[in-house]
Amino acid sequence: MRLPHQGAAPMRTAVRRSVVVLALLWGAACGAIRPAPPRDTPPLRVGTSGDYPPFSLRAADGSYDGFDVAVARAYAATRGRRLELVAFRWPELAARLAAGDFDVAMSGVTVRGDRLLFGTLTASVARADAVLLVRRGDPTAGGFDRPTRRVGVNRGGHLERLARARLPHATLVAVDDNRGLPALLREREVDAVVTDTLEAATYDHGAFMIAARLARDRKAYWVAPGATALADDLDAWLLERERDGTMGRLRAAYLHSTEASALPPEIAQVVDLAARRLLLMPQVAAAKRAAGLPLVDPAREAEVVAHAAERATAAGLDAEAARNLARAQSAAARAVQEAAPADDARGASDQVPALATLRASIDALDGALVRALRSARGTLAAAAPADAQQPALSVALRADADLPGFDEPHAGAIAAALAEILRTPR
Repeated sequence: MRLPHQGAAPMRTAVRRSVVVLALLWGAACGAIRPAPPRDTPPLRVGTSGDYPPFSLRAADGSYDGFDVAVARAYAATRGRRLELVAFRWPELAARLAAGDFDVAMSGVTVRGDRLLFGTLTASVARADAVLLVRRGDPTAGGFDRPTRRVGVNRGGHLERLARARLPHATLVAVDDNRGLPALLREREVDAVVTDTLEAATYDHGAFMIAARLARDRKAYWVAPGATALADDLDAWLLERERDGTMGRLRAAYLHSTEASALPPEIAQVVDLAARRLLLMPQVAAAKRAAGLPLVDPAREAEVVAHAAERATAAGLDAEAARNLARAQSAAARAVQEAAPADDARGASDQVPALATLRASIDALDGALVRALRSARGTLAAAAPADAQQPALSVALRADADLPGFDEPHAGAIAAALAEILRTPR
């Protein structure tokens, strides 16, 4: 498989990016900025790695650039806050976010089930495939999951975790500076590297090629625990910027992505939240196994369905449609749990999240989904005919919940239930 083309020369690309960002900040200065905050308003502290192009890259002079850095600057400008970029290393990310070292991490952070357990992940802002990259022309027969194969990966990030899960027998070479991976591969110090399609597009596309796709990922901003107001405001701002095309222009400038979503922003957010619920199910299976509980719990599922109807009624949504959605979600959740390997529960018991913690996170996602459905209700009929839009919902669900056990029938059932609610006039 070929790498995505790098596009224009670096200088022209940098100029274009600067023009886009200046235009966004000028637009903010011409009316999008809220009333001036009090003098003692704290800065917006954004954690960023500086080693993950095209999301965050620190230059030799200490300046930062990248897609997420540009988004952070635009958001801070429209909210009238001074931006403070705080460097972090990937192995420290979760601990430093929990410690309050920064308000939000904006550095190509991958949406992952374990990251949903504390803090808040905003709506997704980009999508990419995690891939195994090799030198162009090198043989790939026989695969890379064997001790004789050396595979480079960034230490402490999502991709190291993925590499250890997908290539458990390979010899992993973890590096502390993500930017060093292309050189390791070029100089034959490793046989392959694990990266993603957006980062790979910043490499020399003539020297490397994609040998295998490992996972579908999406990127979001990870807001610190307790910063609920910031999470809600950032999500609202992102939705506005999706609607007015700002996020699309930034993706074109930094990610070289001009592909428009098949779904309107409001509906894409609904699908995103529905898929995140499923991302927690392998951990639910591990917690149940660790506690000696059965994976199938009809009483719990009935409770979830009843609660969904109550929550929908309170939000002005159709209760029976909400029951249908909850039943479809429960069936899909059961399938994902049953497909999760039994050894996911291995290791010390404190490494497996408590079932109560997981259920609290699921409940929070269910509440967010209801709010998103209420906001998006009526948009499906306006966007496209129902028979054309429902398959798009199913495809998006499969992409956002790339999990064993979650198949087309389950995605179709959830899509049908979502469409039933979304087609309801306001």
